[in-house]
Amino acid sequence: MDIALNVTVCGCGAGAMATAADLSLKGCNVNLFEVTELKENLASIRQNGGITLKGNAASGKVGLARLDQITDDPKKALEDSELVFINVPAMAVDRFMAELAPHFETGQTVVVTTGYWACLRLQDLLSKAGATEKINMAEFAIMPYICDKVGPAEVHVGNFKRDLVMSTWPAKNREAALNAVQKAYPQARLCKHVLELNLQPGNPGVHAQITIPNAAFFFERSRVFRFYGEVSHCASKLTAAHDRERMSIAAAFGCETTTWPEYCRRVYLYQGRDLYELCATYTDPHQQRWSTIEEAERLLVEDLCYSFIPMEQLAKVVGLSTPVTTAMIDILAVFTGFNYRAHGLDLNDLGLGGMSRDQILDFVTVGKSG
Repeated sequence: MDIALNVTVCGCGAGAMATAADLSLKGCNVNLFEVTELKENLASIRQNGGITLKGNAASGKVGLARLDQITDDPKKALEDSELVFINVPAMAVDRFMAELAPHFETGQTVVVTTGYWACLRLQDLLSKAGATEKINMAEFAIMPYICDKVGPAEVHVGNFKRDLVMSTWPAKNREAALNAVQKAYPQARLCKHVLELNLQPGNPGVHAQITIPNAAFFFERSRVFRFYGEVSHCASKLTAAHDRERMSIAAAFGCETTTWPEYCRRVYLYQGRDLYELCATYTDPHQQRWSTIEEAERLLVEDLCYSFIPMEQLAKVVGLSTPVTTAMIDILAVFTGFNYRAHGLDLNDLGLGGMSRDQILDFVTVGKSG
């Protein structure tokens, strides 16, 4: 069913293009925004008359998706939008938010589509821009689409999430955000708070785990490969071990979560008992996607810096350890030569430094610690 909704989508990567095109074809009025230094990404989309969408998107539609505004002007991009989706890698969110924040309008719901603690790590930036009280800041656990940019103005969606978990900071604002987001994505649902959100399965459950058993192949021999098509039994065991550590931390904080295979069955409708069974058949969109070593390295930065390292530190708050997660960080630092801990989020970056378990729960729920 077509919907009347004003939306701003930020970014020109695959996820942003899929979001903009799919929501346009659903009937939304969509503005596409790109930061100034990357504004050349907009030229091909303007020339094309919009974004060409292919594949299996949530709208069930394909073809040319026309956009209302295609701009690098943040004020123009945000004007009259009810929803703002920021669809960029974790390390680029701050850059987009710095340009957007002074121009947010009162009552807008702003969603970082692959959260990685976005609500908490953007607190200071939003406060300094005077935007904290204007907007409802939200994040998804993972972006809505499996997709690839197959041309400068063309995106292919292999699959979409049937279950989109979200929350806000503070959590007391989450119902209002959900009401706005469900106009675009009816499958969105709430979890308790951003702590529970960031202990959900998703990207951090698989990328490091698949890479480690394939390190020589990925880093030294191939450099272009079907990433998910190289899943091994060893990778599956690493995913299960990481799940156990993540779920133990979640339980200690009173959070609800599930395993990566159960998440994959629910979200993508795949079948299989573990990561290997879910990914070894080479029949679903994950396995058919080509990747490069550069993309794999970017995903490792996101997952380790923005998920594994905060998870390690949360474990210590509740007296737990993360030997498998810690080992994966250390091993991949040796393989890639990248110091993930030097670039990673710590609890101070999230405003949680020095807090006890109960103080953290108070903070993520009501915006202050008791």
